[in-house]
Amino acid sequence: MDEVRNQRKGMVMTTDRMNQLVIMVNLCSSVVEGMEHLMSNRKNERLKEDTVLGLMSLAGNLKEMQADKTVIHETRWMAEVIKNWLFVYDREFKDRLYRWYFSTLKEIRNLMTEELETCPVCGGKGGPHYGAAVYVEGGTKEESVLKPVRVYMKCKDCGNYYLAKEEGGFFKDKKGRRRTKAGCERLLADIGKFRTEGAMLFIGGERSQLYKEAEKAGYPLRAISLEEFRERKEIEKYSVVILEEFPKSRDVKAVLAGAAEYLAEDGVLWFDGMDLDKSLKILEKKGTPIWRRETQEVCFTEEGMNTLAQSCGLCVKSYRRVGTANGRIEVIAEKLV
Repeated sequence: MDEVRNQRKGMVMTTDRMNQLVIMVNLCSSVVEGMEHLMSNRKNERLKEDTVLGLMSLAGNLKEMQADKTVIHETRWMAEVIKNWLFVYDREFKDRLYRWYFSTLKEIRNLMTEELETCPVCGGKGGPHYGAAVYVEGGTKEESVLKPVRVYMKCKDCGNYYLAKEEGGFFKDKKGRRRTKAGCERLLADIGKFRTEGAMLFIGGERSQLYKEAEKAGYPLRAISLEEFRERKEIEKYSVVILEEFPKSRDVKAVLAGAAEYLAEDGVLWFDGMDLDKSLKILEKKGTPIWRRETQEVCFTEEGMNTLAQSCGLCVKSYRRVGTANGRIEVIAEKLV
């Protein structure tokens, strides 16, 4: 149980499937607690019904997740036994209850691992590309262990990178990056190569330097927050959409597809992201295994970005590497007609 909880604690990435698996872990614990209370209060029909309902719900989720059939069968068997009072709380039943519990947790852990290894861009499978580890010391030197705290995978199909492990407590949250006036002017000049007219949607804060420079550039401009962008209640069309800061999300496809909904025909979308390859090269030069700052859930390669853009109804028109200390990749994509 502790192993599963520790695995969950080390995850920062979130998908609907992962959320469902976490709920299943909690449901397993609730079922066992219900059974333990039921042993001392066999007349509690409401508790029995809740325990059976929890087991049947768990069995349905396991089937949906394509879990091991033996685990699904054992879960259904346990539900039938409790439903019909076909048990005696003896040593044999207690052992079987806990064998079911730990085998189900193990299967959920395997499903979690499989989910982490699945590329969020194309659904392919990745292999380890970069891992950072630190020594965690206990009371004595013998207790020191090498603990992985950050692991990036590289998808074998689309070539993008995605975060498979991020241990909490090692990396301090920092305020968003501050863009320089010159950098914002250069960025807008890049967009101007493709669109010089039409309304612009700015997804981000109105106080940012980039917003101020876009306003000076003369674009008819509207700004919405990331929260408003996620809600997407009313969608107007714009010639240019700037996604100032890519949301911290593993589901990058949904983010880009949502931004593309705001584009008029032949409209262009600008966004940027972390340049993982450059960051790793900087680490090598410094002789340090890890950067102590926030990272992104997904980092792109040029080939991988083309794959993602097409799946969102976009075509990459510009892919540019910028920055020296911390590399970034800037992308301008056009909506496909």
